[in-house]
Amino acid sequence: MKTGWTIDAAAGTGRIQHHHSPRFTAGWTSGADDRARLEGPCWTSPGSGPDDALHLFGWTWIDPRPAPAVFDRLMEEAAAALDAWIAERL
Repeated sequence: MKTGWTIDAAAGTGRIQHHHSPRFTAGWTSGADDRARLEGPCWTSPGSGPDDALHLFGWTWIDPRPAPAVFDRLMEEAAAALDAWIAERL
């Protein structure tokens, strides 16, 4: 797994933490069915299709929320960390 991240999972959703500035904690889930249950803002990495998509939501920012371009790049990094974390468990 990529350094600087802590990831855990629970039934249906999990948590991801970024430990370098800008630090944050967010919820994550995957698949079209789980996305349909989420309320509020959500960032989605499409994966290879709707059932493989990763969704990040419910951010708690420890540092100030970054500008939109930095936010998108950070979410892409989070999705890559999640992909690696999931692959380690298969």
